[in-house]
Amino acid sequence: MSTASVCTVTIAIPVYNSASTLEACLRSASAQTLDDIEILVADDGSTDDSAAIVARMAEADPRIRLLRLERNGGKPRAMNLLLQHASGRWFAVLDADDVYHPDRMTQLVAAGEARDVDMVADNLEYYDAGVSQVLRTGFDPVLGVRVLGTRDLLEQTSSFADFDLGLLKPVIRRSFIDRHELVYHDTRLAEDFYYLLEYFVAGGRCCLLPDALYRWTLPFGTLSRRWTTTGSGAWRYDYRQALRANQHYVELMRKRGHADVVALLQARGRQYGVMIHYLDAQRAAAAGRRLKAAWVIASHPSTYRLLVTRIAGRLLRALPRLTPGAAR
Repeated sequence: MSTASVCTVTIAIPVYNSASTLEACLRSASAQTLDDIEILVADDGSTDDSAAIVARMAEADPRIRLLRLERNGGKPRAMNLLLQHASGRWFAVLDADDVYHPDRMTQLVAAGEARDVDMVADNLEYYDAGVSQVLRTGFDPVLGVRVLGTRDLLEQTSSFADFDLGLLKPVIRRSFIDRHELVYHDTRLAEDFYYLLEYFVAGGRCCLLPDALYRWTLPFGTLSRRWTTTGSGAWRYDYRQALRANQHYVELMRKRGHADVVALLQARGRQYGVMIHYLDAQRAAAAGRRLKAAWVIASHPSTYRLLVTRIAGRLLRALPRLTPGAAR
């Protein structure tokens, strides 16, 4: 933990080639109604103007501080650097292509203190940058305030779900992080999910608020059908790398004796396998090798359900264009 004077919240922002979105991200952090914050930015070897943007905005807001890594090492290394320098009693994550609503830190910290939990998270707005539009929220706000434990994460985490609890962007009490020596492992993919997993396995509970106070930019816009332009785009869908990262945690949790967690991760690994085969077929079809694509799908029955779902989705999106009078 940093030796600087303690503040209420550290907002931690890992950055890699995010010049197109970083200013809006930083402005949303600076505009928090909770003033007692610090905003730490770890530039992970960006080759664009990301570091220059942070330096310029730090001149106007002394709560912003830039930490630089000379070469790109991945989000886990950047997050561990941010943890080392953080001085807040609460530690909050903000990705460089996302934004906070102004009252987010006030509401989350107040909920954590009132309910005596070590983690608080909220609903998410799903934002399609390609059309500059919020499409929906992660879950129905009618569910109200909930307190989550390990079992909730185990039962509500799926790569195919409309809302995966692994997507949560929480604030975590720093004393819990220090007490359980929570760090980010070098997985390169799904880092936030695995950090949540470590938290819950350590016995933590989470207060989940129904309000969507975090605007999450979809890596691939479901309406625009376009990738984001920052360093967090298409690489998120390297499912072979995701499978290797998942296996690392399978072995880690097996050694710790967490059989229920191992079962969760093995199920997640099977989901990654489905995506690997489906995308292999998709790439083959795009390259004109339709027989190869058909063979990949036929050889892996686990992909059938996903294929039908994707075809149905495309038909629904095309329906307005096919309906007579839809253009009027």
